[in-house]
Amino acid sequence: MVEKQALRKRHESSGMVLGAILDASAEEFAAHGFAGASTRNIAECAGVFQAQIGYHIGNKDELWKRTVDRLFDRLRADLEEGLAGSLDVAVVDPVSVFADVIRRHVHHTARHPELHRIIAMEVTTASARTKYLLNNHVRPVVAALQMAWADVQSTGHGLDKSAEDVFLMMISLAPLPFVQAPLIRPLLGKDFCTPAIHAEKVVKWILG
Repeated sequence: MVEKQALRKRHESSGMVLGAILDASAEEFAAHGFAGASTRNIAECAGVFQAQIGYHIGNKDELWKRTVDRLFDRLRADLEEGLAGSLDVAVVDPVSVFADVIRRHVHHTARHPELHRIIAMEVTTASARTKYLLNNHVRPVVAALQMAWADVQSTGHGLDKSAEDVFLMMISLAPLPFVQAPLIRPLLGKDFCTPAIHAEKVVKWILG
């Protein structure tokens, strides 16, 4: 019994260390990009030894991948929670479901702007990391969005926009006030960085 309790504590401790590392790495990669990011800074911000990054994750490339995977997993979980809730409704309205996805996306990005900042850093040049983003995360997102948008258009809404148009709006307009908050807030005012207000604007821009 004592050995099992000790093992459980070690597992809990290991999970906490990993979480702290990935939280810190998201901030570091978002602020400085891959090349400028420092594993020393990440370790210091996470409150761990630098060697623990190698022990729990591996090299800097693996750390970047694990960080991006975790950020996308969080986003998907948030969006899928809304989709799962819609399945409990007797008559599903694709337009209302899509509007909820937009709102969730905006609110999630307001809480976690690091993902879009990391993407913005990486897509300036073609690299192995760009390919990783494209094949492991962006392509599946576009495929799911195309199916959801087809459902919206089957109701007669959104016929003036393609799924590709909507994708560009979702990755540019939706996160913009939060990804560029240091610029937008003093320039345009705090209301432009309020998730609820911005979410309704994006819903109107996309769905009309």
